[in-house]
Amino acid sequence: MPEAVDYFSNHRLKLRLPWRLYHGPIVHTAARVVRESGAAEVLNVGSGPFFEFSSLPQEGRRYTICDIDPRAVSFARSLHGERLAGADVLQPDAPLPYADGRFDLVLSMDVIEHLSRPGPWLADLVRVLRPGGQLFLTTPNYGSFSLLPLIEKTVLEAIARVQGFSRRGLHPTPFDKPSLVSTLREAGTTDIRVSTISFGWVLAATARRPHDS
Repeated sequence: MPEAVDYFSNHRLKLRLPWRLYHGPIVHTAARVVRESGAAEVLNVGSGPFFEFSSLPQEGRRYTICDIDPRAVSFARSLHGERLAGADVLQPDAPLPYADGRFDLVLSMDVIEHLSRPGPWLADLVRVLRPGGQLFLTTPNYGSFSLLPLIEKTVLEAIARVQGFSRRGLHPTPFDKPSLVSTLREAGTTDIRVSTISFGWVLAATARRPHDS
């Protein structure tokens, strides 16, 4: 089902106040994961225009991006040019257009909650990882001690209505920590670690494709 909000028009807001309070720690954590992973080939799934690119480690790394929005991919190409190893438009519900085991690290920031069936999508992210490769993803935290559900229903919904849309149904698959761990395990990953960032509003997870897969 199409979402009521046009995400392309909102990408630039992510790294501005007050939205930076939510998204800034995501970018910081992603940069740390990239740096510590030692990955050479990195894929960002659901990248948007990839405004985060300049905040991520560059030397010795090749970044490929992909998104279902052609405008976002085109904009990313215009911003980053030959610094990107690839920039691809995805077809919704189709497999990623990459060979098995191509990437050392796959990033996906605040995408999985928008999918009504995240299992097959997540398994495909694991497929394009090399054996032993790492996955990093984030998603809003809908755990019992998070204030995010209340904030979404009140403050964020009020802002959305002023802008002409509603957030209802925006996240068809909300996650708390146990459900995210379970979903990652069902996708066949190991070494699963989930922490909270951004004042507890965000779950940040790392996991690996098994070496023997």
